[in-house]
Amino acid sequence: MRSSMKLSVKGETPVETKPQRQPKVLIAAGDGHITEVEMIKGLRLEGIDIHAALESTSPHLDALRDGGIPTRTLDLKNNADIKGALTVRRWIKDEGFDIVHGLANRQVANFIWASYSLPNKVVAYRGAVGHVSRWDPGCYLKWLNPRIDQLICVSKAVERDLAVSGVNSNKLVTIYKGHDLAWYAHLNRKAARADVEKEFGIPFDATLVGMAANMRRVKGADLLLKALIALPPHVHGLFIGEVRDPALPKLAADPRLAGRVHFTGFRSNAPHLIGALDINLAPSRGREGLTKTVIEGMVQGVPTIASEAGGLTEMVDHGESGYVFPIDNLKLLTQHLETLIESPETQKVMGERGREIAATRFSVNQTIAHTAALYRSLSL
Repeated sequence: MRSSMKLSVKGETPVETKPQRQPKVLIAAGDGHITEVEMIKGLRLEGIDIHAALESTSPHLDALRDGGIPTRTLDLKNNADIKGALTVRRWIKDEGFDIVHGLANRQVANFIWASYSLPNKVVAYRGAVGHVSRWDPGCYLKWLNPRIDQLICVSKAVERDLAVSGVNSNKLVTIYKGHDLAWYAHLNRKAARADVEKEFGIPFDATLVGMAANMRRVKGADLLLKALIALPPHVHGLFIGEVRDPALPKLAADPRLAGRVHFTGFRSNAPHLIGALDINLAPSRGREGLTKTVIEGMVQGVPTIASEAGGLTEMVDHGESGYVFPIDNLKLLTQHLETLIESPETQKVMGERGREIAATRFSVNQTIAHTAALYRSLSL
């Protein structure tokens, strides 16, 4: 707690002032994720009087309670759950919440319903580019609703997209969703590589490039397959995730790729498999907010090649932690791959730089500090 003593000029008697009251915040995280849970715990340590509402099935309820967070359950059926909204409204009125903060669609919409005619502030969160339009009535239940006081964007790309879509730019702020390198300390790249080589029969001296995604066409996995055709035969591709683009198996059947393409299917241990890569790719064609699989590679020191889609350019420092190429530019993607494949030393240097960026630009500590500052500015 800051001192309540106000400094005076020479000769004057110091004046006692009341310390600023910390805002009382109700944050709803749905099922919750470690990034959100740790942010909430950090905000409590920062002095924010924060209370959490999670779904009753969330595995993080005990972690929040153990962290000293007043916690309750909130199960919302849809974007207009009248019973749920009335419950939240009662909490706001009876407990005196200054701010309600929704981290997912249902929470945002119902917090808006609950807050009409009340003096509390409403904070929303948006983690993806696209699908917000003035012509979509459903967007006025959430992102375009005038009752929102501040809308936190996961990247500047999301912020720009919302401004173009009609959200008042004065209500928009970018706060990166932070991570902590300690969360990934259990991952071991050598062990991951050994596991992948054994499971898929990949030679120990192969160069392994790959990507992790729900592989629809928009994710650009076809670009990696096409690039592999032009790369030396010792270069293998690892595709982590469900294959939903029907073009991918056809491309992979090219005789020039025989034995060099490995589809893992859905894997709950995707971060472990990403650690097996020499080069991590994100060749997306759009709608990227802040791509989690890129950060999962960065924290393990894996260099990244990414397209210019959405927030990817904010994640990869071109020429320092990896390379960025224009969307669908197969020629430049292939050139960047060739550069890294030919220089293991460059891979190492860029990977280390990516890890530094993950530890600073995308640190959970900066998320906590910026969110706490936003809360305090809204409660003045």
